[in-house]
Amino acid sequence: MKADAYLRAVEALPLGGLDALLPDGSGITVLAPHPDDESLGCGGLLALAAAAGRPARILVLSDGAGSHPHSRLFPAPRLRDLRRQEALDAAAALGVAPDDVGFLDWPDGDVPAGGQRLEDASRAVLDAAGQTTLVATLGLDPHKDHEACWAIGRRAAALGGLRLLGYPVWSWRYLYPEMNEGLGPLPAAEWAGPPQGMRLDVAAMLPRKQRAVASHRSQLGQVIGDAPSAFALSPAVLAVLQRPFEAYVEAAA
Repeated sequence: MKADAYLRAVEALPLGGLDALLPDGSGITVLAPHPDDESLGCGGLLALAAAAGRPARILVLSDGAGSHPHSRLFPAPRLRDLRRQEALDAAAALGVAPDDVGFLDWPDGDVPAGGQRLEDASRAVLDAAGQTTLVATLGLDPHKDHEACWAIGRRAAALGGLRLLGYPVWSWRYLYPEMNEGLGPLPAAEWAGPPQGMRLDVAAMLPRKQRAVASHRSQLGQVIGDAPSAFALSPAVLAVLQRPFEAYVEAAA
C-alpha cells in the first residue's frame, strides 16, 4: 500500500483500551530512537500501563546529541546529558520509575541498522526488555534511526519469541502534510498492508502525555538559544501526535 493509504487505514483501526491491546496482561518495553519519541508516540500507553501496575519500561537507543549541531552553548556531551534528564522527567510524568528507563547511547544518526552491529544491538535490547511486549517505531517513519529501531525490534522479538508492535511517529507526515514544514521532501514509500492492530484510547491519560512531551523542552525550542535554525517540534506536529488515541500495528511475520 502507498504510505498515505496505509496511514488512513491505521486511522480506521478499531479503538479500544489497554486490555484489548495487551490481553495477556503483559508489560511493555518501548524502544525510542531518540529521547522524546517515547512520549510523542507511546506516552498514553506508558501511562496506562504504569497506572495498571504492569511493567512499563523505556529503552532510549540514541544519545539525542545531534538535534542542535551548531550550538556552542550545548555541545554534544552537554546536550546528551540534557536530553537524558528530559527523558527521565518525561518518564516521571507518565508514572515510569527512573530504574525502568535505560539509555543505550548509540550516536544520534547512527543507531545500528545492519550486520553484526544490529545483531549485538538486538541482543542488548532483548536482555533489557525481558519477557515484555516490544514496542518500536514503525519502519515507515522517514528517519534512519527510526527505521533502525524497527529493525532492532524485529530482530529482538524474533530472538526472544516476543510480540512486537509498531507505533508511527514521523510516518504521519505522509497523511498530514502540515507536519512537513522545514523537514524537507518526503521519500516515496509503501508499506505492506492492510494494517493489523488497533488504536489505543488514551484520552484519560492525555494530560500526562502532554506533560511528558512538555518535559522535552530542548525539542520545543525553549532551552537552546544559540541555534535558531535547529529542529523544533512544531504546533502541527504536536497536534497530530497528541490526539486522544495512539496507533499500534502488529509486526508482520
